[in-house]
Amino acid sequence: MSEDAQGQSGPIHPPDTAERSVVVCGTAGGVGTSVVSALLAEYRAGTSLGGASWWVDAAGNDGDIHQRLRATGDQTLLRTALGTGLLPAPEAAVSDIVLHTWRFGAVPVVDAGARPLTVLPELESDELGSVTPVLIVGPRPDLLNRSREIFTEWDQAGVLAKTIIVICCQVPTLNHQALTQMLVDAVSGKVAGVVGLDYEPVLGEGTALDKDSQQRFSSRTWESIGRLSAGTRRA
Repeated sequence: MSEDAQGQSGPIHPPDTAERSVVVCGTAGGVGTSVVSALLAEYRAGTSLGGASWWVDAAGNDGDIHQRLRATGDQTLLRTALGTGLLPAPEAAVSDIVLHTWRFGAVPVVDAGARPLTVLPELESDELGSVTPVLIVGPRPDLLNRSREIFTEWDQAGVLAKTIIVICCQVPTLNHQALTQMLVDAVSGKVAGVVGLDYEPVLGEGTALDKDSQQRFSSRTWESIGRLSAGTRRA
């Protein structure tokens, strides 16, 4: 039992929306977990959820996403130009973070960083049964090989079947199509979906991610984020 926004004890339920709450994990550091999760929250703010779309920083790193998104307002919950709420959540359990956002009617995208095995027990819990897990993978042979243990553990826990895998290409000259197809073939039928995110020059600059910068994204980038968003909607 938890305490709701009015201070009364009782179960806390997710908001009644088509979009599910999301927990995003990277299979390794530097694969684009924070950027992909923030863009998903921005996409949902701009298309369906408005201010109910929150991005929660639970990666445990000194991130700069709030600065790159040019967020303003109250430091406890900054807002982007599209209305996404940015919530810092240092040293908090993911399940507590999700329940906290639900108290305010928010539908969060939680950046859990490169902690897929640490977060796994929480993703198995009944509290997060309605949450969609997302795994971010880099399309390099070494990163894919390092991901095998994660896929195995998530599969044995019964979490992989509801997980969306995002293959995030961060190098412009890397031909990742063969590796992407290899991964799709390997996990076909075991995951909820696989989304490929091609190299985006604007993201490659490593600078702003605000609304003006987003307008310069290629159509393929937004198509990929749109497919990811569609995969997080209730059936």
